[in-house]
Amino acid sequence: MTDFLITLSRDFANIMEDSDEYNVLIKVGADENDEKSFHAHSLVLRARSPYFKTALSNNWAKKENDITVFYKPNISPYIFELILKFMYAGEIAMDQLKGKDLLKLLVASDELLLNELHNAIQDYLLLRKSDWLQRNFSLVHKTVFQLELSKGLQEFCLETICEDPQTIFRSKDFTNLEEEILIGLLVRNDLDMEESVIWDHLLEWGIAQNPELTIDVSKWKNEDFTLLKETLDNLIPLVRFFVMTSAEFYNKVRPFKKILSKELYEDLKRYHLKTGLQLKSDYLQTPRYNGVKSSIIDKNHAAMLCSWIDGVDSTSIPNLTNYNGDLPYELRLLCKGSRDGFSASIFHDLCDNQGPTITCLKVNDSKHVIGGYNPLSWGSTNSWRNTRDAFIFQFNIYYKKNLTAKIGRVITNSSAYAVNDSQSTGPCFGDGDLWLRDQFDQPGNCSCNKESYDQSVGDMFHRDSWESWTGAVKNGTFAVEDYEVFQVIRKRINNT
Repeated sequence: MTDFLITLSRDFANIMEDSDEYNVLIKVGADENDEKSFHAHSLVLRARSPYFKTALSNNWAKKENDITVFYKPNISPYIFELILKFMYAGEIAMDQLKGKDLLKLLVASDELLLNELHNAIQDYLLLRKSDWLQRNFSLVHKTVFQLELSKGLQEFCLETICEDPQTIFRSKDFTNLEEEILIGLLVRNDLDMEESVIWDHLLEWGIAQNPELTIDVSKWKNEDFTLLKETLDNLIPLVRFFVMTSAEFYNKVRPFKKILSKELYEDLKRYHLKTGLQLKSDYLQTPRYNGVKSSIIDKNHAAMLCSWIDGVDSTSIPNLTNYNGDLPYELRLLCKGSRDGFSASIFHDLCDNQGPTITCLKVNDSKHVIGGYNPLSWGSTNSWRNTRDAFIFQFNIYYKKNLTAKIGRVITNSSAYAVNDSQSTGPCFGDGDLWLRDQFDQPGNCSCNKESYDQSVGDMFHRDSWESWTGAVKNGTFAVEDYEVFQVIRKRINNT
């Protein structure tokens, strides 16, 4: 079969440019100064857009001299021209568009039911414009939660809020959030905020929805509490009252006991008074999983590292169901290069005698994280440490489509050289497999050469990113943009 799609695309693009035989006139733009008219063909519009198929069939537009005239004042001429080119020729150069224009194009494609285009823009924003999304979070957040199809960007916004909840909870327009967005936040296990603070903000939101309620609760009447209870009816079951301290319960929850069900309030009293009586309510009693305090890795990376510590070498993100949504280990940040410095002496000052640790390195000019797990304590012993449980690893940072990961275990006959605990270097794994010498943010002061582990962090990267990786690592040496060392602490889960 011969592929003539390129020629077909070009010919249809020419049809769009040819004003002959058009039967639809589309006027776009909000005012006379911005308004522009486009010629189109109903057959193409109906074939490419379910929106136009319905609109043109139901006579939403008016007829003038056998030409259907259609108005779209909420779409700018620039954006609509891009959409027409997509509908006629299947082409759109997203890499030449600014972030704000991509967002406008996303909104227009959602309205016109151009699902293929919408999904492509969403993927492009997530994979190629994540920094822009972060810098323009408020605009993105307000936009995507109005779009039914933008589930990926909505999830991005929710994850961003969970990592830094103050971006939304302390924003000026917090009380204007839709209830549905709050529900989406409160159901998550990774909302990184104290439960009592979540409760404070929830009360703030509920009171703001009822202007007749005063801030001074001591002056409230029964009907005021009833009003607030009705407002927060769908949100209260998502608050984890049982993880609050007794002082927080007494000072923050007890004054609003009238908005709680009688059963829940009695259970909270039993719980905080330590009566030992069985609880009757079905409210959440497990703490939220707050992820990992890191600017290099996130909760999915942390979950994978924990599974590797437990001996599971799968490169798929683990299912945390068996841990009640939590991780079996706490990863407590001990040292961070961009905060504490990159010298060997600082590393040992902060990380020696702390038990098992995980080191994560962000390589200069690369989209990858490499690192290693030391199941023993660092101690500046100037000796080799013998262990079969150490490992080195690699995964990509921008994994929204696929999380690419690899793990290297200690070779059987090389366990005596698994870890090098030298006072004059940073964390070193194997006989050269991953070494960080003093001032390891400098080119050449880090190296990776396969010796003691069955995988090399220098050649295990995903093929799609090989070009960027080979530019970052030259002759087995590289520099570190940032690094973090985490103390690994086993949690008590399900009382075991």
